[in-house]
Order: sequence, then C-alpha cells, then structure tokens
Amino acid sequence: MRFELTTDEAATLRGFLSDSLPDLKREIARTEDRGFRHQLVVREELCERLIAQLGADPSHAPAVPPLRG
Repeated sequence: MRFELTTDEAATLRGFLSDSLPDLKREIARTEDRGFRHQLVVREELCERLIAQLGADPSHAPAVPPLRG
C-alpha cells in the first residue's frame, strides 16, 4: 500500500508517533509477558522506522514495501 501525505500531514503523523514512543517504551519495560513484550518491541521498531522515513527528504527516502495481511 502506498499513500501520499502533505508536508503538514507528515509532520503531524511524525509528531504523533514520536509522542507515543515514551509510553510504548515504558510499557515494554513493565510487561512480564514475553510474547506481549515482543509485540510491543516490533511496534516500537515500526514507529521508529516511520519517524525516520517521515523526517527524510522524500526524494531520498526508501520506498515502503506494501503491507501483506
């Protein structure tokens, strides 16, 4: 799946993702269930990748592969 964002939309999404990371990191640190912790870590890594891509110059950003599901 591909979609385009305006500069403002990208900034808003980047801010939303950045704001959610501290809570996600705290939840990872507090959970005792290994399976759930793994899911949270995967989500954290995805957020960090998206933040990096949203912050990158679009002409130099790698293409995001389509999600399969």
